[in-house]
Amino acid sequence: MPVIAFPGPAAPAPPPVTLEVPDDWDAVPPGADLLRARGTGAAGDPVEVAVRHHTGPAGYAAADLVEALGVQPERSGTEVERPFVVEIGGREWVARHVSWDEAGGPVVEVHLAAGVDPAADDDLSRLVVATGRVRGVGVDADYDVLQSVLESLVVGGAR
Repeated sequence: MPVIAFPGPAAPAPPPVTLEVPDDWDAVPPGADLLRARGTGAAGDPVEVAVRHHTGPAGYAAADLVEALGVQPERSGTEVERPFVVEIGGREWVARHVSWDEAGGPVVEVHLAAGVDPAADDDLSRLVVATGRVRGVGVDADYDVLQSVLESLVVGGAR
């Protein structure tokens, strides 16, 4: 009978990840994520970031993951922007903005995904995905803070 293990060939350990957040933000229990942080936005609404590790079949790329994350249920005023590429921490990330309207105001999510350097014997894809969310009447000011937090992402070691 085969033995499977974590970490192991089919379930590699996640890479080290760091994120810089404002002094008044809190690290919250990550659950299934690697990191999760939350702050209070300009109008009192939460600003949130979550970073997680994703494994998939060989050839599954960051663009594929961001495309899947852009599929949203029908919500009022939903807009899904085209993916774009940014460099953060010396790594290329595929990004996409998704926005919609809720009773408390607009919501904007940004999804970022990047490939992780595979081990020599990997037959799967290894990705890191970060999702940030701002909402409410202070969305524009809060997005600027969210962007600065996401731009601090480092995967695999110091900058």
